[in-house]
Amino acid sequence: WLKLSPTPLDGTDCGGSSGTKGWRRRFDIMDAGTPSYEDEKAEPGARRDSEPHDIVVLDSTVVGHLQEFGLVAFQDRIAGLGVKCPEDIGVLEDRDLLSMGMTLVEVRKLRLCHANGPHQMASSFWEGQRKSRPMRVIFVRHGQSEANVKRDITRSVPDHQLHLTEKGRQDALAAGTRLKSIIGDETVKFVVSPYVRTVETSKGLLRAWGDKKPKAKTDVRIREMEYGNYDSDDIQELHQVKKQFGVFYFRFPEGESPADCYDRASSFLESLYRSWEDNKEENEVFVGHGVMILVTLMRLLRLSVDEWEEIDALKNCEFVVLERTREDPKYHVAYTWAEGEEKLFGGFRKKKKDINVFPVWNGDPDAELLTSAQ
Repeated sequence: WLKLSPTPLDGTDCGGSSGTKGWRRRFDIMDAGTPSYEDEKAEPGARRDSEPHDIVVLDSTVVGHLQEFGLVAFQDRIAGLGVKCPEDIGVLEDRDLLSMGMTLVEVRKLRLCHANGPHQMASSFWEGQRKSRPMRVIFVRHGQSEANVKRDITRSVPDHQLHLTEKGRQDALAAGTRLKSIIGDETVKFVVSPYVRTVETSKGLLRAWGDKKPKAKTDVRIREMEYGNYDSDDIQELHQVKKQFGVFYFRFPEGESPADCYDRASSFLESLYRSWEDNKEENEVFVGHGVMILVTLMRLLRLSVDEWEEIDALKNCEFVVLERTREDPKYHVAYTWAEGEEKLFGGFRKKKKDINVFPVWNGDPDAELLTSAQ
């Protein structure tokens, strides 16, 4: 039997105590993590002990670490070991974590949460991002496509095969000129949705660089939200139902909802953060689709559902330009820029119509009872 370099049990617990309590705490954690049939009913990130009211919940530092390092799949099992905070991770041995299906690399990634501490961990991550993130990130919606002028074409042609129209080609070429005016001689790389209309748009954009075209790659995770394999005959009725149900949560039959796209965006951004650790380019351009771009920005900028629903739809070849300072790794919306229009500084273009705010109980015991309309 080979013992894989266990972390020394220094006795540190969540309260900072040490000595023989460390050994006792490890056995307490392992004992607390013994699963039962009832554990299967526990909410994600929590584990039920023998007492139904006793729930072990991972603190935000551990949850955030799991998200940053792609370990979310282990969240329930880590909670099942009785872990609450980063210090708990330090009193577990490698074999405890390997036994629940982690690879040794994943164990080492999890160990960083304890070894560096929550504040140092966050500081280390953001310091790395500050040094190497692109100074400017630009999202570009594709040019006018066949479905933009003939909506029912997707009843017989797969959405991913749609071409640009003649106007769409001109949109892309003009957008390339605008894009080059922003980037100038700075370095840049492109990430493109693999759909035909976005690939064609990227070809038009890259013409502005002449023979010295920047690097470009596709990523399937930034494809458009799926409305079903082919548009059904009742697609217009479904769009009306979507408005009644709630735009963000409505899922089209055989398709997706924006909430589903949010999960895709989370996966994409997790990879993007890793790629920025050794990034050399000053700019990065993403060529994609209206809904998916806005959902990705919602995730990147940590917008709420209500804030997302206030944003107006992007126009063909409209830019959303994010910038940051050299001292701060976090982006802000510098401006949006649609073809034939002036730059709009200070954030997104908002919908003109009023947004109905859904009432939610504020916690006041004397407040009027709210009921759902049927």
